[in-house]
Amino acid sequence: MDIRSTPPPDPAATPTTGTLLGVWAHPDDEAFLSAALMAGARSSGERVVVATATRGERGTDDPLTWPPQRLGPLRERELAGSLAAVGVEEHHWLGHRDGELPQVDPAKAVGALVALIDDVRPDTLVTFGPDGMTGHPDHRTVSDWVSQAWRRIGRRRPRL
Repeated sequence: MDIRSTPPPDPAATPTTGTLLGVWAHPDDEAFLSAALMAGARSSGERVVVATATRGERGTDDPLTWPPQRLGPLRERELAGSLAAVGVEEHHWLGHRDGELPQVDPAKAVGALVALIDDVRPDTLVTFGPDGMTGHPDHRTVSDWVSQAWRRIGRRRPRL
């Protein structure tokens, strides 16, 4: 079949995400794991919210050139640019230290995510799978936190 002769999809039949919430460990996780999803949701007029657990301040093999106090602000700017490129205007920092998520009190982390989920009321919630996609301990920890928060909060009725 010649793709040029295929009619475009009916926008009314195109599935939407509704309000989308992505929860990630570091700046750039949202880009390589959900940029297309976020861009599509925004182009459909959907609300997209991203939460990032750390500023990625220790994500380098060269800490002499990129000490945390230098790398963190750079990664913050990169995240802002990444989100702007796909039209996302809502972002939340969860305020944890890069590389230390497995040591964070899960009750506090999950509680903060429950509050965020309750506030955003997403129709679609995305994060890492249990393996963290790359096996990174921070990624796996965020996956676990989000899973626990979702199990705790479940699907609540929309506010009226």
